[in-house]
Amino acid sequence: MQAKTKNRLTIVLTVLLFTAPVVVAYLLSSGLIKYQPDAKKNNGHFVSPLVKLADYSDQPWVDSLIGHWTLIRRVPEPCANQCQVMEDELNRYKLSLGHRSNKLNLMLLSDGYLAESPDLFPNIKKVNIAKNSQLKSVFDRLSEDSLKAGHGLYVVAPEGYLMMSFAPENTSTEIIRDLSLLVKRKGD
Repeated sequence: MQAKTKNRLTIVLTVLLFTAPVVVAYLLSSGLIKYQPDAKKNNGHFVSPLVKLADYSDQPWVDSLIGHWTLIRRVPEPCANQCQVMEDELNRYKLSLGHRSNKLNLMLLSDGYLAESPDLFPNIKKVNIAKNSQLKSVFDRLSEDSLKAGHGLYVVAPEGYLMMSFAPENTSTEIIRDLSLLVKRKGD
């Protein structure tokens, strides 16, 4: 091979080496190539677009969401004794995280509380959103991807965004796996 041909080939290969990743990235991001990986890490559904709860309420409970992962259980009707079962379920999710359980806060959103028995789970924040029609409509819309009919199980990121919902077909093992991936941080 002559030196001139060898130099041209080197230049062409160098250009191809540096432009190929850009072309592939463009094709994948533009949607011209439909690529879906076979495996995924999460089992819940990502809320899209993200919902910042502070945009719908200025109550103090919204400020308490900042800085912690929060698991929210939404009930569209006033809560009586049936909510104790849901509170127990929330508490079990937190306990399953073991030594990382302090990174997860729990919250129960309802249209009122009519509990006749004492509060067995004081670590779960109970919030009445009956008077906030905007927030109720957001959760009603999101419940179509979650537990349906206004019910829902959601994860709120430390920045205050609703970011994930869980559907009825998600098992408790899958929910726990997602929660443990979220609260896990390097070095902990």
